[in-house]
Amino acid sequence: MVFNSVDPCQKFVFEGDIIEFVHTFNYLGILLETTLNLDSAVEHLTAASRRSLFALNRRCAELRIMDVKLRCDLFNMLVCSTTSYACEIWVDSKKIEAIEVVYRGFLKSLLGVRKTTSMSIVLVELGKFPFEHFAWGQALLYYNRVSIVTKDCILGKAWEAQLAMLVMGKKRWAGSVKKWLLQNQPQEVTGFLPLA
Repeated sequence: MVFNSVDPCQKFVFEGDIIEFVHTFNYLGILLETTLNLDSAVEHLTAASRRSLFALNRRCAELRIMDVKLRCDLFNMLVCSTTSYACEIWVDSKKIEAIEVVYRGFLKSLLGVRKTTSMSIVLVELGKFPFEHFAWGQALLYYNRVSIVTKDCILGKAWEAQLAMLVMGKKRWAGSVKKWLLQNQPQEVTGFLPLA
């Protein structure tokens, strides 16, 4: 896959074979587009989460599992693993709200409350946080891991490129993390290398 505005008529050859030009490619479960927009990947994960949630609810009904804690644990293991797949890279997507809707729907149905019930009450009752908090936590853990890798490896070189693009003012993943930190944890931004 080529990540730029390449002429679709241009041919790429690898070991004598012409490589097919595609607009989307599924790589390790994440839908990549030539536009570098991850919204379709999040939509794909949202649909997969809905299917997983439907299967979980159906199986819990068959087995008459009513225990709230057990159902929350099952949700975390069976649905959140699908929902949060690679959330470190797409957490800043505008489509994260669709995943929040799946998460909120599960929690409200678990308590048997109306759809109009305040989500704050539901979260407090179950001792939960919004999904976005979990996703940003994962992104920050990933940021901590990549920020300390050596510059010799490919991940270190990719991190250096992210920081260089951030300094040039281009919106990239590192910029989204910096923006989130400035809004939510301003005391942490002092350790963020490029403050420009």
